[in-house]
Amino acid sequence: MLDNISTATPSDQMRVTLLGTGTPFPSAERFGSAILVEVAGTRFLFDCGRGVVIRLTQCEVDPKDIDGLFLTHLHSDHVVGIPDLWLSGWFLGRTKPLPIWGPPGTRSMADHLVQAFGFDIRIRQAQPDPLPAKGVEIDAKEIEQGEIYNDGSTRVSAFLVDHGTVKPAFGYRVDCAGHSVVISGDTKFCQNLVDFARGADCLIHAAWSAGWKNSAPPSKRSIASAEDAGRVFAIVKPKLGVVYHYKDEVGLEDTVRKEYKGPFVIARDLMVINVGETVTWEGKSSADATSDGDKSRR
Repeated sequence: MLDNISTATPSDQMRVTLLGTGTPFPSAERFGSAILVEVAGTRFLFDCGRGVVIRLTQCEVDPKDIDGLFLTHLHSDHVVGIPDLWLSGWFLGRTKPLPIWGPPGTRSMADHLVQAFGFDIRIRQAQPDPLPAKGVEIDAKEIEQGEIYNDGSTRVSAFLVDHGTVKPAFGYRVDCAGHSVVISGDTKFCQNLVDFARGADCLIHAAWSAGWKNSAPPSKRSIASAEDAGRVFAIVKPKLGVVYHYKDEVGLEDTVRKEYKGPFVIARDLMVINVGETVTWEGKSSADATSDGDKSRR
């Protein structure tokens, strides 16, 4: 059984929760891609895979309190949780539109969600207890590379990554109070990601498996191997590297270690990373530790 793990976030820290670390293959232990970043009083969600509302509830975060959703790309395993987040948040009390940032196609997807759930929306807006009309709106913004959000304390930047034939696909960098977190999204080794990740405290990078486990030649792959993630960590040198969105964990740690000797963990669902002057993590990982605990990374 997974424990509730949410606590208050200090104003000078970023709190990152790996809500879902899985893949398109269904798993009861690892839900779909979704990362919660809590910083300066705001809650941002990066990708919205299956089970995201359940994971938020386990973290004692109300779906209505998500301040914005950022999509790396529109593969189903990264967006299939959107209807639940959107409609459950409305049902639970959201009174303003849900902001979504994503690649071209995001606005069309949002418009069609409103059509698809038209019956539910109409019924819940009916008397005698109508839900607020604004709360079911979606404010969809289609992005390009560069700064896409800045409220004066927190800045979110999008950057292009290489997800094979999926174009465009984005990663994100979140900066606040002198600290930073980078989320790769789905990508192969990508120099643009390296450039945007320089100086990051925490770098969360996808890695499908150890390269020797993948029979497809590197030129045909659309997502990084463990070797690729290790190479990126070795160049960027974050205070903590995190591998997520992996299909096969066999050989993952050893293969990353061939490229990178610094601190890193293999993410599991509900792992929490606190980013401040030091970077600490709480939860299960087979890398860098064999037991649960809070590990400091300087």
